[in-house]
Amino acid sequence: MTESIPGSLTGSIGLKQMSQPSIGERVADLLRERIISGAIPEGTLLPRQEDLMREFNVSRPPMREALRILEAEGLIVVRRGNVGGAEVRAPDRSGVTNALALLLQFERAPLKDLADALVELEPLCVGLAAEREDRQEIVAELLRPLINQQRESLDDGAAFTSTSRDFHEALINACGNATIRLSVGALVTLWSTQERAWADTAVSTEHYPELAQRAEVLKVHEQITAAIEKGDRKRAMTLARGHARAYPQHVLDNNANRRILLGPRTR
Repeated sequence: MTESIPGSLTGSIGLKQMSQPSIGERVADLLRERIISGAIPEGTLLPRQEDLMREFNVSRPPMREALRILEAEGLIVVRRGNVGGAEVRAPDRSGVTNALALLLQFERAPLKDLADALVELEPLCVGLAAEREDRQEIVAELLRPLINQQRESLDDGAAFTSTSRDFHEALINACGNATIRLSVGALVTLWSTQERAWADTAVSTEHYPELAQRAEVLKVHEQITAAIEKGDRKRAMTLARGHARAYPQHVLDNNANRRILLGPRTR
């Protein structure tokens, strides 16, 4: 059987003597490009399968294969029932984070391995943020509100850890380089999972750090923020490196060789 994919995007493409999964992959490629380019906006439904089959001139099996590929990539959510259909979703970082966690588990990388990586990578992101021309706007809109949240949650250990992790993730997002933001951000998100799990246990067992230690963390965060705002790359990186070496120690105590936990799949 010969099936073809009409060239609504790329011109007429004949696919002869190819298996149905390969045809399904080609359909998935074309639909993926539409989603990534924004031609099919997030939150909208793909056309009905029958309409897509007519457009691409393919039968039902490769069309289903294409939808399975896109669903596995997190680009669509297939809803069944009376209000069914394939809803378009924007790509997110959770898949990358979970894939990294699985790979690190497979490599038997200990928790300390992840912490050591962030000692090198977080200061780089902080330095890039300090060099941005719009750094003052970033500080005002992104970092200082999180500093205020941390200050308000000083008396609540689990909440303080959560807002502290939000601050570290914001530092990565502020670096201005998409490749670094996504790759390092996945590692930081993965560490956040480890630290939040530790905080829940530490609070329940009354082993959470004292208020003075939390205040010291907040002080360092304020100093890093101020250095970024002033554009002082060297000081910002020095503070970030010292902080990255010190703050994970309470998590690593008796857990340095523990395997890395998988985080929940969230959007």
